[in-house]
Amino acid sequence: MERYAVQTDTGRPGTQEAAAGTLAWYRLTRADIDRLVRSLNSAYEVVGARLHKGRYRLDRIQDPAELALEFPPRVHSPKKFLFPNWEKLFRFRLGGKVKLEAEKAAMPRVIFGMHPCDLHAVRILDDCLFEGEADSAYRAKRQATILVGVECEPDEYCFCTSLGTHHIDSGFDLFLHQVEGGYLVRVGTLRGQQLLRRHLPDVEPVADPKLPVRDIDCRRTIRFPVESLAQVLGDVYNHPVWKEIGDRCLGCGSCNLLCPTCYCFNVQDRLDLNLKGGERVRTWDSCQFDQFTKVSGGGDFRPDQTDRQRHRFFRKYKYLWEKHQRIACVGCGRCSRECLAGIDNTEVLNSLFTEQAAAEILPVPGGEYQPQMAELVQVTGLTEREKLFRLRLNEPIRFRPGTFVQVSVFGIGEAPLTIASAPEEETHEVELVVRAKGSLTNALHRLAPGAAIGVRGPFGNGFPVEKFEGRDVLLVAGGIGLVTLRSLLLTILAHRERFGRVILLYGSRSVDAFLFREELKAWHRGDELDCRFAVQEYAGRWGVTGGDITHLFRDLDIVPGRSVAAVSGPAVMYRNVNPLLFGLGFDPDDVYLNLERHMKCGLGKCGRCQINDITVCQCGPIFSYSQVRHLREAIER
Repeated sequence: MERYAVQTDTGRPGTQEAAAGTLAWYRLTRADIDRLVRSLNSAYEVVGARLHKGRYRLDRIQDPAELALEFPPRVHSPKKFLFPNWEKLFRFRLGGKVKLEAEKAAMPRVIFGMHPCDLHAVRILDDCLFEGEADSAYRAKRQATILVGVECEPDEYCFCTSLGTHHIDSGFDLFLHQVEGGYLVRVGTLRGQQLLRRHLPDVEPVADPKLPVRDIDCRRTIRFPVESLAQVLGDVYNHPVWKEIGDRCLGCGSCNLLCPTCYCFNVQDRLDLNLKGGERVRTWDSCQFDQFTKVSGGGDFRPDQTDRQRHRFFRKYKYLWEKHQRIACVGCGRCSRECLAGIDNTEVLNSLFTEQAAAEILPVPGGEYQPQMAELVQVTGLTEREKLFRLRLNEPIRFRPGTFVQVSVFGIGEAPLTIASAPEEETHEVELVVRAKGSLTNALHRLAPGAAIGVRGPFGNGFPVEKFEGRDVLLVAGGIGLVTLRSLLLTILAHRERFGRVILLYGSRSVDAFLFREELKAWHRGDELDCRFAVQEYAGRWGVTGGDITHLFRDLDIVPGRSVAAVSGPAVMYRNVNPLLFGLGFDPDDVYLNLERHMKCGLGKCGRCQINDITVCQCGPIFSYSQVRHLREAIER
């Protein structure tokens, strides 16, 4: 009786060990391989290396004679067949009621020619894309794909022997070892064995396979244990080597786009030519591009190639090791092979280790991307640039103050917006404040009640309101930062007896730029909180303090030991306000910050909001100061 591959709870393709004697070795001739490919073409898309204009590339194989099984490691990564460079997540139809159409099932595929390093790369993609909420688009292709490995002869750019990725014992369905007269085929999974039995039923197992000993040598090496990589990078954040290679880097992104383990992406809408519908697509992106970490306000927490190159090395050799005891590099050499600036990873890493060792020898489709539909029920103008939107959702949601949702205008795209309303146990309605700034937010401003938009979420970690109870609360808001604090403040006012004294400090460019002016007046006149305002232009109209928000800290009567502070505003405000709070005596654990970053997925996958080793969309956007004080990109940019 034949057995079938299983699927684990994570959704990874099953690699369950078979009972003793079930998996076997087979001997195949080249003619057998041709027969196998010809038979597979009846049920699968067969992919392999073939010669095209003098260069090998991975492509569809219909003629078995075109399939190359011995080829140099200059072929681009097979990653594109599991995580395509352009991938449709879903379709939408416009006009009247918006309709969303899910993507079709993944095509069954067999990939021949997976070098050991590329099989290791798939394991790394599994670690990252199955972590947390599994990426269903990747999972579908992964489950529908048979991986057939082949041996490789490293070239002058490879350093796989330093990382142990020049050989592999699992992670494949079949593996072809070249021997005299053909190939010894090692079966890695029950799915691989079933495939051979079905498509080559006349081939018998080999009882005692004899593999020739292969001596693999790489010219480039990492001259220290790979287990020390994370430790080596732990002490070199400000090392001048990052500026040296950053000045050389052209920011072309080739190192990321060619890498078999990089998976950062962008998500955008592509309209049909008739403007009646379109697709939401995911495309490869690169942390080396100058727009990658730019936020809507114009700020950029990783503004130059020095920062971007450092992030590339830390993400490859430090961050994943600390999570999974696995680095995100397989030593294939693709990045340095194609780098126009001649940046060599082994050279950089060896120089850092040697420098440290001189002083001391030192011993890891997407349903989740498809929004639910919401109806726009009310639009209220707040200022010349901001409007308040009330949305009614089809499905109720729960959220904390400070969390956000991803809002879609189909045909234009998706953007993260903080929830401005108070959380309820389960609610169908939320309020959002939208500043007209880009194409999507301007499109939202043009919508009228009754319009349909998409909403994903909520995402992120909000304010830990339970830690505020029984304490005085200081709220410090700058400009549009009041949106985030409004949700928190409404929560406090709904349970006023649980909190001590509440002080709101709000600063803006002018009185006309104040958000929620009627609410501010009501709070100021009431006795539930102490409101103090500051404006930089024409302060006399409300009789408020002239100047920036720091002026409101003069004579601020608060007891830090029994107080907690929540701060939300532009980055420059944090750099001015945080020292004042600590000067008053606030503990870093009692100061909470709202960090604005450019978020595309909300799932910690796309890499756009990553600050050093954290993703803002999952770990934040609300952080205590003590959580981010060590992250240079968090506040200092």
